[in-house]
Amino acid sequence: MPDLRGFGDSDTPEGTAPYAMPVVTADALSVLDHFEVERAGVVAHDFGGAVAWSLGAFVPQRVRRMVVMSSPHPLRLRQAALEDPSQLRRSFYVWLLHAGREGEELLAADHFRLLTSWAFAGSRIPDSIVDAYRAAWSEPGRFHAMAGWYRANYRPSLFDPGREVSLPPVAVATRYLHGEHDAGFVPAAATGSGEYVTAIYEEQVVAGVGHWLPHDVPETVAAAVRDWMSGEPVNGSGPAPP
Repeated sequence: MPDLRGFGDSDTPEGTAPYAMPVVTADALSVLDHFEVERAGVVAHDFGGAVAWSLGAFVPQRVRRMVVMSSPHPLRLRQAALEDPSQLRRSFYVWLLHAGREGEELLAADHFRLLTSWAFAGSRIPDSIVDAYRAAWSEPGRFHAMAGWYRANYRPSLFDPGREVSLPPVAVATRYLHGEHDAGFVPAAATGSGEYVTAIYEEQVVAGVGHWLPHDVPETVAAAVRDWMSGEPVNGSGPAPP
Protein backbone atom coordinates (compact mmCIF):
# COMPACT_ATOMS: atom_id res chain seq x y z
CA MET A 1 0.00 0.00 0.00
CA PRO A 2 2.19 2.85 -1.27
CA ASP A 3 2.14 6.41 0.03
CA LEU A 4 0.95 8.95 -2.50
CA ARG A 5 3.62 11.51 -3.31
CA GLY A 6 3.66 14.21 -0.66
CA PHE A 7 2.12 11.92 1.96
CA GLY A 8 3.57 9.50 4.48
CA ASP A 9 7.27 8.97 3.85
CA SER A 10 7.18 9.74 0.13
CA ASP A 11 9.03 12.61 -1.53
CA THR A 12 7.73 16.18 -1.30
CA PRO A 13 8.61 17.90 -4.58
CA GLU A 14 8.19 21.66 -4.54
CA GLY A 15 5.52 23.42 -6.58
CA THR A 16 2.09 22.53 -7.90
CA ALA A 17 2.80 20.73 -11.18
CA PRO A 18 4.30 17.61 -9.51
CA TYR A 19 0.89 16.85 -7.94
CA ALA A 20 -1.23 17.16 -11.08
CA MET A 21 -3.40 14.13 -11.78
CA PRO A 22 -1.51 12.92 -14.89
CA VAL A 23 1.71 12.88 -12.85
CA VAL A 24 0.30 11.02 -9.84
CA THR A 25 -1.51 8.59 -12.14
CA ALA A 26 1.86 7.85 -13.72
CA ASP A 27 3.18 7.17 -10.20
CA ALA A 28 0.60 4.41 -9.77
CA LEU A 29 1.51 2.91 -13.13
CA SER A 30 5.18 3.01 -12.17
CA VAL A 31 4.40 0.97 -9.06
CA LEU A 32 2.66 -1.65 -11.20
CA ASP A 33 5.55 -1.69 -13.66
CA HIS A 34 8.13 -2.02 -10.88
CA PHE A 35 6.42 -5.12 -9.51
CA GLU A 36 5.60 -6.41 -13.01
CA VAL A 37 1.85 -6.36 -12.37
CA GLU A 38 -0.07 -6.20 -15.63
CA ARG A 39 -3.54 -5.67 -14.09
CA ALA A 40 -4.22 -4.76 -10.49
CA GLY A 41 -7.22 -4.69 -8.24
CA VAL A 42 -7.33 -1.11 -6.95
CA VAL A 43 -8.78 -0.11 -3.57
CA ALA A 44 -8.64 3.60 -2.86
CA HIS A 45 -9.94 6.24 -0.44
CA ASP A 46 -10.18 10.04 -0.72
CA PHE A 47 -7.35 11.36 -2.91
CA GLY A 48 -6.41 7.78 -3.69
CA GLY A 49 -9.94 7.50 -5.05
CA ALA A 50 -9.30 10.40 -7.40
CA VAL A 51 -6.26 8.54 -8.74
CA ALA A 52 -8.37 5.38 -9.12
CA TRP A 53 -10.96 7.24 -11.21
CA SER A 54 -8.11 8.50 -13.40
CA LEU A 55 -6.68 5.01 -13.84
CA GLY A 56 -10.11 3.65 -14.75
CA ALA A 57 -10.66 6.39 -17.32
CA PHE A 58 -7.25 6.59 -18.99
CA VAL A 59 -5.63 3.17 -18.55
CA PRO A 60 -8.47 0.69 -17.86
CA GLN A 61 -6.39 -2.11 -19.34
CA ARG A 62 -4.16 -1.95 -16.25
CA VAL A 63 -7.01 -2.27 -13.73
CA ARG A 64 -8.86 -5.51 -12.98
CA ARG A 65 -11.57 -4.10 -10.71
CA MET A 66 -11.74 -1.20 -8.26
CA VAL A 67 -13.32 -0.20 -4.99
CA VAL A 68 -13.44 3.56 -4.43
CA MET A 69 -14.39 5.14 -1.09
CA SER A 70 -15.32 8.66 -0.01
CA SER A 71 -14.27 10.17 -3.32
CA PRO A 72 -17.07 10.87 -5.83
CA HIS A 73 -16.16 10.81 -9.49
CA PRO A 74 -14.84 14.34 -10.19
CA LEU A 75 -17.60 15.10 -12.69
CA ARG A 76 -20.22 13.93 -10.18
CA LEU A 77 -18.66 16.19 -7.56
CA ARG A 78 -18.72 19.09 -10.00
CA GLN A 79 -22.38 18.45 -10.83
CA ALA A 80 -23.33 18.17 -7.17
CA ALA A 81 -21.60 21.48 -6.46
CA LEU A 82 -23.40 23.20 -9.34
CA GLU A 83 -26.74 21.87 -8.05
CA ASP A 84 -25.99 22.69 -4.41
CA PRO A 85 -23.53 25.57 -3.86
CA SER A 86 -23.22 24.60 -0.19
CA GLN A 87 -20.67 22.05 -1.47
CA LEU A 88 -18.29 24.97 -1.92
CA ARG A 89 -18.75 25.89 1.73
CA ARG A 90 -17.99 22.31 2.76
CA SER A 91 -14.74 22.63 0.82
CA PHE A 92 -13.66 25.75 2.71
CA TYR A 93 -10.26 24.26 3.53
CA VAL A 94 -9.50 23.86 -0.19
CA TRP A 95 -9.88 27.58 -0.76
CA LEU A 96 -7.63 28.28 2.24
CA LEU A 97 -4.96 26.07 0.70
CA HIS A 98 -5.29 28.00 -2.55
CA ALA A 99 -4.46 31.11 -0.52
CA GLY A 100 -0.93 29.77 -0.14
CA ARG A 101 1.20 29.81 2.97
CA GLU A 102 -1.18 32.05 4.92
CA GLY A 103 -4.05 29.61 4.43
CA GLU A 104 -1.82 26.70 5.37
CA GLU A 105 -0.71 28.47 8.54
CA LEU A 106 -4.32 29.06 9.58
CA LEU A 107 -5.16 25.37 9.19
CA ALA A 108 -1.94 24.35 10.94
CA ALA A 109 -2.33 26.71 13.92
CA ASP A 110 -2.46 25.21 17.41
CA HIS A 111 -1.23 21.83 16.20
CA PHE A 112 -3.78 21.66 13.37
CA ARG A 113 -6.71 22.25 15.71
CA LEU A 114 -9.06 23.65 13.03
CA LEU A 115 -8.21 21.01 10.43
CA THR A 116 -8.45 18.18 12.94
CA SER A 117 -11.82 19.29 14.34
CA TRP A 118 -13.27 19.44 10.85
CA ALA A 119 -11.59 16.47 9.18
CA PHE A 120 -12.34 13.93 11.89
CA ALA A 121 -15.76 15.21 12.99
CA GLY A 122 -18.08 12.31 13.72
CA SER A 123 -15.37 9.71 13.23
CA ARG A 124 -14.53 6.82 15.54
CA ILE A 125 -10.80 7.21 14.92
CA PRO A 126 -8.90 6.81 18.22
CA ASP A 127 -7.07 9.86 19.56
CA SER A 128 -3.78 8.01 19.15
CA ILE A 129 -4.28 7.76 15.40
CA VAL A 130 -5.39 11.40 15.14
CA ASP A 131 -2.20 12.34 16.99
CA ALA A 132 -0.21 10.29 14.49
CA TYR A 133 -1.80 12.24 11.64
CA ARG A 134 -0.93 15.52 13.36
CA ALA A 135 2.65 14.41 13.85
CA ALA A 136 2.95 13.48 10.18
CA TRP A 137 1.47 16.81 9.03
CA SER A 138 3.97 18.63 11.26
CA GLU A 139 7.05 17.22 9.50
CA PRO A 140 8.98 19.97 7.66
CA GLY A 141 7.47 20.56 4.22
CA ARG A 142 4.91 17.77 4.54
CA PHE A 143 1.70 19.80 4.90
CA HIS A 144 2.77 22.17 2.12
CA ALA A 145 3.32 19.19 -0.18
CA MET A 146 -0.04 17.69 0.73
CA ALA A 147 -1.68 21.02 -0.08
CA GLY A 148 -0.14 20.80 -3.55
CA TRP A 149 -2.69 18.12 -4.40
CA TYR A 150 -5.56 20.58 -3.89
CA ARG A 151 -3.87 23.41 -5.71
CA ALA A 152 -3.12 21.17 -8.68
CA ASN A 153 -6.41 19.32 -9.00
CA TYR A 154 -9.21 21.23 -7.27
CA ARG A 155 -9.00 24.66 -8.78
CA PRO A 156 -11.98 27.02 -8.56
CA SER A 157 -12.43 26.78 -12.33
CA LEU A 158 -13.57 23.16 -11.87
CA PHE A 159 -16.81 24.59 -10.46
CA ASP A 160 -17.29 27.29 -13.12
CA PRO A 161 -20.66 26.52 -14.76
CA GLY A 162 -19.53 28.30 -17.90
CA ARG A 163 -16.54 26.02 -18.38
CA GLU A 164 -16.92 22.70 -20.18
CA VAL A 165 -15.22 19.84 -18.34
CA SER A 166 -15.05 16.29 -19.71
CA LEU A 167 -13.24 13.04 -18.99
CA PRO A 168 -13.24 9.64 -20.72
CA PRO A 169 -15.72 7.22 -19.18
CA VAL A 170 -14.42 4.78 -16.59
CA ALA A 171 -14.27 1.36 -18.25
CA VAL A 172 -13.54 -0.70 -15.13
CA ALA A 173 -15.96 -2.63 -12.91
CA THR A 174 -16.33 -0.34 -9.92
CA ARG A 175 -17.89 -0.49 -6.46
CA TYR A 176 -18.32 2.84 -4.71
CA LEU A 177 -18.75 3.28 -0.92
CA HIS A 178 -19.67 6.58 0.75
CA GLY A 179 -20.40 7.38 4.39
CA GLU A 180 -23.89 8.69 5.11
CA HIS A 181 -22.53 11.54 7.25
CA ASP A 182 -19.44 12.47 5.24
CA ALA A 183 -18.90 16.13 6.17
CA GLY A 184 -16.86 16.83 3.05
CA PHE A 185 -19.65 16.34 0.55
CA VAL A 186 -23.29 17.28 0.09
CA PRO A 187 -25.61 14.23 0.21
CA ALA A 188 -26.14 14.27 -3.55
CA ALA A 189 -22.45 13.56 -4.12
CA ALA A 190 -22.78 10.19 -2.36
CA THR A 191 -24.57 8.66 -5.33
CA GLY A 192 -24.55 9.03 -9.09
CA SER A 193 -20.89 8.38 -9.92
CA GLY A 194 -22.04 5.40 -11.98
CA GLU A 195 -23.20 7.86 -14.64
CA TYR A 196 -19.55 8.06 -15.66
CA VAL A 197 -18.82 4.31 -15.60
CA THR A 198 -19.47 2.12 -18.66
CA ALA A 199 -18.65 -1.19 -16.94
CA ILE A 200 -20.46 -2.91 -14.06
CA TYR A 201 -21.07 -0.45 -11.23
CA GLU A 202 -22.47 -0.73 -7.72
CA GLU A 203 -22.70 1.87 -4.99
CA GLN A 204 -23.48 1.78 -1.28
CA VAL A 205 -24.13 4.57 1.18
CA VAL A 206 -22.88 3.23 4.52
CA ALA A 207 -25.31 4.27 7.26
CA GLY A 208 -24.22 6.00 10.42
CA VAL A 209 -20.63 6.86 9.51
CA GLY A 210 -18.70 9.72 7.97
CA HIS A 211 -15.65 10.09 5.78
CA TRP A 212 -13.15 7.63 7.28
CA LEU A 213 -14.66 4.30 6.25
CA PRO A 214 -11.42 2.26 6.50
CA HIS A 215 -11.00 3.42 10.11
CA ASP A 216 -14.63 3.43 11.22
CA VAL A 217 -16.05 0.30 9.57
CA PRO A 218 -13.04 -1.84 8.57
CA GLU A 219 -15.08 -5.07 8.56
CA THR A 220 -17.62 -3.55 6.15
CA VAL A 221 -14.84 -2.32 3.88
CA ALA A 222 -12.97 -5.62 3.95
CA ALA A 223 -16.10 -7.60 3.12
CA ALA A 224 -16.97 -5.24 0.25
CA VAL A 225 -13.46 -5.54 -1.17
CA ARG A 226 -13.31 -9.33 -0.86
CA ASP A 227 -16.70 -9.75 -2.51
CA TRP A 228 -15.99 -7.34 -5.36
CA MET A 229 -12.49 -8.51 -6.15
CA SER A 230 -13.63 -12.14 -6.32
CA GLY A 231 -15.51 -11.35 -9.53
CA GLU A 232 -14.11 -11.62 -13.02
CA PRO A 233 -12.39 -8.66 -14.67
CA VAL A 234 -15.02 -6.62 -16.47
CA ASN A 235 -14.01 -3.79 -18.77
CA GLY A 236 -16.27 -2.51 -21.47
CA SER A 237 -19.02 -0.26 -22.67
CA GLY A 238 -22.12 -1.92 -21.27
CA PRO A 239 -24.60 0.25 -19.40
CA ALA A 240 -24.29 0.59 -15.64
CA PRO A 241 -27.01 -1.32 -13.78
CA PRO A 242 -29.82 0.70 -12.16
